[in-house]
Amino acid sequence: MYGDNMRTLQLGGICTDFSCAKCCKDTKMMLSQKDIDEITKLGYDKNDFCILVDGFYQLKNIDDQCYFLQNNQCQIYSHRPQGCRYYPIIFDIEFNKAILDDLCPLIGSINEKTVSNFSNELRKFANKLLRENKERD
Repeated sequence: MYGDNMRTLQLGGICTDFSCAKCCKDTKMMLSQKDIDEITKLGYDKNDFCILVDGFYQLKNIDDQCYFLQNNQCQIYSHRPQGCRYYPIIFDIEFNKAILDDLCPLIGSINEKTVSNFSNELRKFANKLLRENKERD
């Protein structure tokens, strides 16, 4: 299984059924070292699916969409990166809190209590990414 103590936001299958894949278009989803390790275990080459931007690894876009998106479906959905598992809840570093990304058409199905419940986990994940970034300096 993927995640130590990390949860996945459950939208009850709605997201995969809806399949707009807006979150996968022109993505700047950051990757932890654990994300990269898990994906490479699936047989993917790190240089194919991620890029280093300002010290942070991000999912690579091919033709303005995530490397893993084919026919509007994620090819590694059950092994997707942690940031993708939290989406559409994202962590706003400037305000130090979890918020909903208004790009997602399903945000109306997520209440503020759910966002609040994920805030601490997202803060930890953001701090992990920041630590990994500093280690690369």
